[in-house]
Amino acid sequence: MLQSQGMTLHQVSQTIVEVFGRSSPYFVPHNFYYDLGLGSFSPSLHQIFALSKVSGYRFYDWLRVFGFPPEEITHQQTLLESKRTSLIDTSLQDPGEWISWFQERLTTAEIGRVVPLRRILRESPAFRAVSFGLHDRFLYAKIGNEDALAFPNLLSGSIVRADTHCYEDKRPTNPDVAKGPLFIVEHSGGICCCELRAGGEGRLVLISSGLPYAQIELKLAEEAKVLGVIDLEIRSLLRPEQPDVPAELARRWRPSRLFHEELKLSTLLHRARNKMGWSFREASMASKQIAERLGDEQYFAAPGSLSDFEAVDTPPRHVQKVLTLCTIYGIHLRAFLNSVGINWNDADMEPIPDALIPRKSPLEATRLSQQANLAENVFLPTFMNTPDEEVPLFMRHALTNISGLKHPKLNDFFWSGTGGPTYHWLFSKDCLFMVNRQKKKPCYSRKKLSWQQPIYLVLKRDGTYLCACCSLEEDLLIIHAQVDNPVRQPGLRNHHDAEVVGQIVGVCRRL
Repeated sequence: MLQSQGMTLHQVSQTIVEVFGRSSPYFVPHNFYYDLGLGSFSPSLHQIFALSKVSGYRFYDWLRVFGFPPEEITHQQTLLESKRTSLIDTSLQDPGEWISWFQERLTTAEIGRVVPLRRILRESPAFRAVSFGLHDRFLYAKIGNEDALAFPNLLSGSIVRADTHCYEDKRPTNPDVAKGPLFIVEHSGGICCCELRAGGEGRLVLISSGLPYAQIELKLAEEAKVLGVIDLEIRSLLRPEQPDVPAELARRWRPSRLFHEELKLSTLLHRARNKMGWSFREASMASKQIAERLGDEQYFAAPGSLSDFEAVDTPPRHVQKVLTLCTIYGIHLRAFLNSVGINWNDADMEPIPDALIPRKSPLEATRLSQQANLAENVFLPTFMNTPDEEVPLFMRHALTNISGLKHPKLNDFFWSGTGGPTYHWLFSKDCLFMVNRQKKKPCYSRKKLSWQQPIYLVLKRDGTYLCACCSLEEDLLIIHAQVDNPVRQPGLRNHHDAEVVGQIVGVCRRL
């Protein structure tokens, strides 16, 4: 990489001394290659930044070269179960990564009520991630187990998307009306997803849909900030559980002022941990899960180490622990870098070529992508309701966790539109959903509430599909509607009038 820029390691080392000083944490010694060859040495965050600054190559690409892909923060955030809601750092997507994609078979006008996605799409050549448009209009959050104010409209563990550009059009103005869209709100206690009601002058009230959370009035700009209007939910239906309402959120609590200034690392970590509701021991257990999934013990942080990190303003020696802290505390990597004096904008330079970075570069995809046009596809942008064609690429790594399927394929996906009869409220609007074809025996429990009941995809003899809770009584398939005034569906003879395709295990739906 240095040779491609016409530089030697000695020249790089001397330049870093001139720019940062020999005694600075940015210093890269002339025997850097020898240290790397030992196998037990890894460069620090500051050293990687110095290499980026001097070489002119992107800082995030240098992280990938040394085996610390920053997009792993986003991936692990989608998998990690947490007590409180946290924002997902989607800015870490590698713009040069090749993404397998699809082309359309049908137009939306030809699509029925429920249809296999393979009838609509077919596999196409891969595209660079940057081709999809990396916009900042939308933000994503994962709902914590103790922050489900919008339950059961939103489940804990769900990932939601919010439009940051339409709050003014949908902000509540009538203090007597609470029913409306769902918002993502940041306050001194963390982040939550809920309905809002207009309070006093310049104030809003957080409203819980069904659980006994305290209704708190917050002053906009000083005590609360509305981050966006929720328009999409990605929900796993494998193990729906009722969230916990902790005592501190059930009682009225006094909000404090939001801090917008840049923080030192120790303060940033302390406040982020408190907002996530972690103790040192709980945060350490979360880091252990990350280390086990990635197969690297350096991602683990002991409780004592986490306490030490909040006592100093210098980052951990190992970059793996930096990625862990950003993951479990919900800190954006840019904010972490700023807290230790690293200006991320100074390292946003040219990308490292594919041949010099551990990135899959399919030659066939390179050739065919020149003939294909990503802009020709209109179905997915239409479904996602995004004029900027925002596609949550980071979610492709979380499909196994959401669905329980080891290797999800296009055959496992279906699309449900509007305009026909529906038997479950989750499918009242356009949605994509995943089906586990191995689970064909319907189950309906008298001890479970409606939102806990498993949902199945049923294929009728006339070739149409329906999504519903159902049970098997002798040889009849009984449909249990979960909507008001459903179209009456008589008992269907199993394997004659209809058959169960499989259990619906994940849903991506518009709100």
